[in-house]
Amino acid sequence: DMVYKIPAAGSPDADALSVLASILSGGRSARLYESIVRQKQLSSGVSGFASLSRGPGLFQFGGTPLPGKTPAELEAAIEEEITKIQTAPIADWELQKARNASRANFIGGLGSSLNRAIQLSEDALAFNDPGRINTRAASIAKVTAADVQRVAKQYLVKTNRTVIVTTPKAAAPKASAPTASSPKASAPKGVE
Repeated sequence: DMVYKIPAAGSPDADALSVLASILSGGRSARLYESIVRQKQLSSGVSGFASLSRGPGLFQFGGTPLPGKTPAELEAAIEEEITKIQTAPIADWELQKARNASRANFIGGLGSSLNRAIQLSEDALAFNDPGRINTRAASIAKVTAADVQRVAKQYLVKTNRTVIVTTPKAAAPKASAPTASSPKASAPKGVE
């Protein structure tokens, strides 16, 4: 797990961070899947998302190395993709796909009355703007490639992150099964 500190959901950078997450990890054509899963075969799946909340948020990456691969290899591959998005051009199709996915995710969340009520209340209480629900999709659509690269350069830096490597405890050695000649396998005294 790699976690970077990012600003709150009401920040002007929130929409660009959502689009950045979609470019990096939004489906099988996203950069992390294409590079790490398909080409380098380091993991069966890698995620990346912006966890935006009322207070400071987190931009999180997670993945499990495949057998024979190391967490360090996976971390280096994620860092490589971060560097690419910070420095190399973002294709128009990639940006459009990411904006559409981010908007669809937001709009899809408004499909139920409960989710819509929650969004309205959060916008009113946390951001003092209940009308935010009506402008968010348009705001996401305005995110540019320059916005995405700017937030990637600003927030996805090593001095702004925490890396956690979770290693499972080694399995206990299996006890060998008793054999007919071992004392544990013999019948108790007096029983034949």
